[in-house]
Amino acid sequence: MRLSIVHSNMNNMKSKLKSQKASNQLKKLSLSIGDFIRYWGFRRIHGAIWTQLYLSKSPLSCTDLTVNLGLSKALISPALDELCKYKLIFEAPAPNDKVRVYSAEKDVNEVIRQILKTRELKILKQIARDFSDLKQKDTDISEVSLERLESLEEMIFSANVMLEVILDQKDLMKLPC
Repeated sequence: MRLSIVHSNMNNMKSKLKSQKASNQLKKLSLSIGDFIRYWGFRRIHGAIWTQLYLSKSPLSCTDLTVNLGLSKALISPALDELCKYKLIFEAPAPNDKVRVYSAEKDVNEVIRQILKTRELKILKQIARDFSDLKQKDTDISEVSLERLESLEEMIFSANVMLEVILDQKDLMKLPC
């Protein structure tokens, strides 16, 4: 009897260690994805939160995210609002009125499409407008290299075409043949 209790306790300890290791590895992955997301103009916290929510089997609260990521509620709470604004996450039905829980948009294809439409497309359109304004006939561009101006125009045009091609793809995760 005593041996089975010891064996049971050892199994519980092993299970807790495995769970803690998985939790630490998930935290590390979340923060690594957060580092990558920074290159898209988001903050590291956005990527970390999105990863936690995306991989979770159930919606998570701000408190859950605080514990999982080891970060403050003051950092996580406004990031949740920002991610909701970009439709990368959404508020899910909560178990009670006192807690708000969140889930990630499961369709990664739509997440990327949404980001490209709400940010990159707007930026490229503004660049094209600003370039057009610079090329107006009443603007003195005598100090500008015309060769480089044409090259820049080609780059802007190409960037717009490439973004349109990307947005026209039904599945951004699969390259066209």
